[in-house]
Amino acid sequence: MKKKDKPKKKEDMPEFSFKQFTPEEGRTYEEAVNRYREAIGAGSKLKEAYDSYPIADGELRSIIQADFLKILIAERHFAKREPLESLAADLGVSLDLVKDTFGRMLQEVGITAANELGKQFGELKTETND
Repeated sequence: MKKKDKPKKKEDMPEFSFKQFTPEEGRTYEEAVNRYREAIGAGSKLKEAYDSYPIADGELRSIIQADFLKILIAERHFAKREPLESLAADLGVSLDLVKDTFGRMLQEVGITAANELGKQFGELKTETND
């Protein structure tokens, strides 16, 4: 006898929380991003750029590095229309990493926009009377 497949639940929108940096973390963020930019500008691959500015705090390092990849995608893919495949090759990372980061960016933008809309106009009702 075949097991019945459970109905798939509609996936909830993931929740994001954006870290509020201390002044010291903010300085580290700015310095790291500037150093990463210099390294990429000099022809380094992404991992080499990350290695050019070591950050002891693992959580902060992860946030900064993820943000930097998002910055590159925004500048090179959205602003300059560079294909994601080309960006991945230039940075020496997998296309999957770039696409996953790209998808996360779109989710974050959508959720942020929905939250702002909710703040400005209140909750939107999705009921219909037809």
